[in-house]
Amino acid sequence: MSRTANLRRQHDDAVAIVGEFNALLAGRPGIETRDGAFQATLLLAKLTGLLRIHFAQEDRQLYPSLMASGGRAAMIARRFVDEMGDLGPTYGAFAQRWESAARILSDPRGFRRESKAVFTALADRITRENEQLYPIADAQMDADAPLRAA
Repeated sequence: MSRTANLRRQHDDAVAIVGEFNALLAGRPGIETRDGAFQATLLLAKLTGLLRIHFAQEDRQLYPSLMASGGRAAMIARRFVDEMGDLGPTYGAFAQRWESAARILSDPRGFRRESKAVFTALADRITRENEQLYPIADAQMDADAPLRAA
């Protein structure tokens, strides 16, 4: 199994949840109803739980390991942290702000606007990690495999 297999699965799960979210946001009457707003809070809680685990694994294991490895892997990991490192706290503040159906119902436009911004940033991070960072992490693991086997 590759070093990033679980992280990639978490990405796939996050994309699926965001897809459900976007369908709810696009639906009519959507989040403007109590049921729709409540459904949004359930999806938000599900995504929040997943991302907490995911960000912790990346921030405590993957990124530090890559940055300590030197070379191209370290450079790319550092660049990603510099460019996207605030997504976890940004997402956390977003999720906390919109944790209740009543809050969503009080400002559905604001919720839609913030959701779009956060989900766009999340999609960008997922794409960039899947395409640029994870292949390097997997290759590094493969390169280290003979050392572990010895």
